[in-house]
Amino acid sequence: MDFFEVRRSFDNGLAFDTIGFEQEPIWHINFIHDDSVMVFSPDSNAMLHYDIYHDQDSIFFFGREWFRVKSLDKDSMLLQRLAVKSKRVKEERSNVYMKLYSKSYILDSLHTTVEELRKPRRVDTLFIQERADRSNRNPGNIDSSFSARNPVELTPLYSTISAKRRSFTDDDRLTQSAAYHYLYPEFDIVIDRAYKDFYYEFSVLVDGSGKMRLGKFVAMDEFKESRAKVLQGIIDVYLQNMLQVKPGTTLGIPLTSLIMLRVRGKK
Repeated sequence: MDFFEVRRSFDNGLAFDTIGFEQEPIWHINFIHDDSVMVFSPDSNAMLHYDIYHDQDSIFFFGREWFRVKSLDKDSMLLQRLAVKSKRVKEERSNVYMKLYSKSYILDSLHTTVEELRKPRRVDTLFIQERADRSNRNPGNIDSSFSARNPVELTPLYSTISAKRRSFTDDDRLTQSAAYHYLYPEFDIVIDRAYKDFYYEFSVLVDGSGKMRLGKFVAMDEFKESRAKVLQGIIDVYLQNMLQVKPGTTLGIPLTSLIMLRVRGKK
């Protein structure tokens, strides 16, 4: 039987957490035997075979994940994803739930599609609107910023500047998760004909209208004030004027989000 994940949410019922990470329903499972299953892999674009291991009570392992079966019938199941370390369930981190429906139930009983069922719900939209309003009221406050599902876009307006978002590679998987790449977009920017040669790493807050504000940077205490002025000057003189800045959005709602920059100036 084919089962499709139609909803993934935290234990509060929302698909988004307080910093903007979205739980996406992407699983497609085909049970081929009592002890084996095929799971669709987006990376491989294929169904991959996994054995099903029963641990204890209602806890199972398959598809490289631990689950607790919360409910199960012929047409639906509710799974709780478990954070397991040293064979012990960390209950406080096991707060994500997956709802799956059978293919026949979706088509014959609900008369709809998987894509339609996977769309965000009204509660998600209301939550995102509230967080977006809060972030845009406090565009210079990192604590009020919210990671955008569709990240900031930086488009050069002149040939003397380039801006490229860093891609998430297989090597990055060793030290970072795909979630980090989603939550903290990183850009490499090169400015030709700058006032001098320089290289700085810092973060920037981009509000819902596309205006940039300095975020965090590293400097010794005695140089922090002067470094902040230099970095804000680079933002105001170069980045804001030489780049078309499209703010990040979630569910189509513009919000204030944080991006990481590596800016190199060439005299």
